[in-house]
Amino acid sequence: MNYVGLDIHTENIVYTVLSDDGNVKMRGKIVNDIEYIIEFLRNFEDGDLFVMESTGFYEPIYDTIESKGFKVKLANPLKVKLIAESRIKNDKIDSEILARLLKNNWVPESYVPDKKIREIRRIVRTRINLKKVSTGFKNRIYMELKRLKIDYDGNLFTLEGKHFLRSLNNFRINIYLNSLEDIEKEIKIIENEIQKYSDIEEVKLLMTIPGIGLFSALIIYSEIGDINRFSNSRKLISYAGLNPTTRQSSDVIYHGHITRQGSPYLRWILTECIHIHLIKDSHSNLSNYYRRMVKRIGKKKAIVASASKLLKIIYWVLKEKREYIKNYAQ
Repeated sequence: MNYVGLDIHTENIVYTVLSDDGNVKMRGKIVNDIEYIIEFLRNFEDGDLFVMESTGFYEPIYDTIESKGFKVKLANPLKVKLIAESRIKNDKIDSEILARLLKNNWVPESYVPDKKIREIRRIVRTRINLKKVSTGFKNRIYMELKRLKIDYDGNLFTLEGKHFLRSLNNFRINIYLNSLEDIEKEIKIIENEIQKYSDIEEVKLLMTIPGIGLFSALIIYSEIGDINRFSNSRKLISYAGLNPTTRQSSDVIYHGHITRQGSPYLRWILTECIHIHLIKDSHSNLSNYYRRMVKRIGKKKAIVASASKLLKIIYWVLKEKREYIKNYAQ
């Protein structure tokens, strides 16, 4: 059996191949391109194992290797570094380190969702990013109006508001507005694509929770993946980075800010959902909990605490495959 460590970069992939006895059998570099990867895989046989770190562009490589019948492990970069430093005494994480972790069964694996979930992730994240860009153009238009000392009583980005902006015949505003309208067209295309996933059972269950619509349900579903990989709600909360940091001094345990490890998209959408939930279901247990927390720790921290509470509700809705029950004890 061969153990293959892949150190992935944008332009190339550095590899190290270890034999069963732990000796380096091959090492080298290939172009990060599917054709080169397929050619590289011809050097291996059934039973050979591969490992790579979970980078932002691992998916095409992972899918290609898996499609050829090989088992691939996706390593958690943060945990790999800790293990490598403690067990191998080397702070440089490269292909050989990954291969040795693989051979010794020390690879801290990252969860790899199925292709459908990864595709939903890409779609909703693209919409999030485009909305950020559109907000940027709107802010530039506001700043230009402020510079010109022009006030407008109404929404600038309705048909009437845009007509007013065009009437100013300002070069910069027109450029920003043109770009904004182009992005809005792309966002509508994505929103039409999003509708295709509205019949997923988990998504429909999530949408029974006040404050969670189709878009937010898809973000939550795609970021969590298979709910059964979490044995309890605390582990899901930890996965989302909503659990507090802790440190111990003598016999006293101190709880600090949330860890923020995990998906920032999941944390963001949960806080957005809380704001909407407070409006749509103002007398729910969750809304009452938020108001109690506001008195104790202030609005900002109360939102975060409530997001953690919401995630606990989400856990049981998905785990038990049941609709949201108002004021269900959690």
